Amino acid sequence: MSRILIVDDEVDLTGLIQTKLAAEGHQVFVINTGEGAFEYAKQVKPEICLLDIMLPGATGYQICRRMRKDPELYRIAILMLTALGEEPEIIHGLEQGADDYLSKPFTLERLMDKIGSLAALLTTLDYRNRVSNLPGTDALKREINHKLARGEAIACVYMDIVGFEGYCKSRGQESQTEVIQSFSRTLLSLTRSLGIYECFPAHMGRQHFIVMLKLEDRDRFCEGLAETFDNESRKFYTSEELKNGYVLATDAQGKELRSPLMALSIGVAHTQYRQFKSAKKIFEALAQVRQKAQPTEGKSVIFMDRRRTER
Repeated sequence: MSRILIVDDEVDLTGLIQTKLAAEGHQVFVINTGEGAFEYAKQVKPEICLLDIMLPGATGYQICRRMRKDPELYRIAILMLTALGEEPEIIHGLEQGADDYLSKPFTLERLMDKIGSLAALLTTLDYRNRVSNLPGTDALKREINHKLARGEAIACVYMDIVGFEGYCKSRGQESQTEVIQSFSRTLLSLTRSLGIYECFPAHMGRQHFIVMLKLEDRDRFCEGLAETFDNESRKFYTSEELKNGYVLATDAQGKELRSPLMALSIGVAHTQYRQFKSAKKIFEALAQVRQKAQPTEGKSVIFMDRRRTER
């Protein structure tokens, strides 16, 4: 069960919610004003916060922003409660770092569904890929949203190991694990060697990875990554394959194919020229720039988004 903080000035409503949640086994804390709500959250350290927008003393938006900036509270799952229920207010709440919203009036059943979803979200944040031991996409998107809510300048670097499938077909199943684990180690060791400690690497699955880092670290990370991978990936090939520039693989129909040597397709979306409001928008940009980075002759390629359109 969860530790849940309710911040709402409707005393009757909070009492009803508190009774329901306590009956379900949750540990519940209540404060009926925005004044002191942040400090109370620091004291009780909830896992989930039900946060009304319109409060005396401080708005839910202000409290949400403070929570997202605080190292002890930024992981809290926040459900915004709004009597307005209009799209601009909802979007604004999510842009402040809220995970979800619920419009008043609502049923207790609907509230419990939302709380269940937030609890599931918190569980996924601790997920680690069994091969790479890196967090997954859900955890990364939440970190991006939190950074954007704090107005921080960030870059998200998408990496696709082009030639990975062909290499695995030429070598067998075990080669997949070997390449993924090697690349994961490369990501972690490279950030340490470059002195980049404020970053968040994530494994999207198979040969797809993303790293979020500070905007100022973008260029040296991308350049260092491309050079390091192009050097270290050569250890997976024979001297003849390196000379030829390809490996021989067999497709599902038994036809022999030439697969290029592995190289990175590196696409970068960042906040230098554009105002991204959510991780969703950054992922949309990454989906576009990744198509522009096409390695040739076994050399990794970096494509940087230079567009200035606001999103």
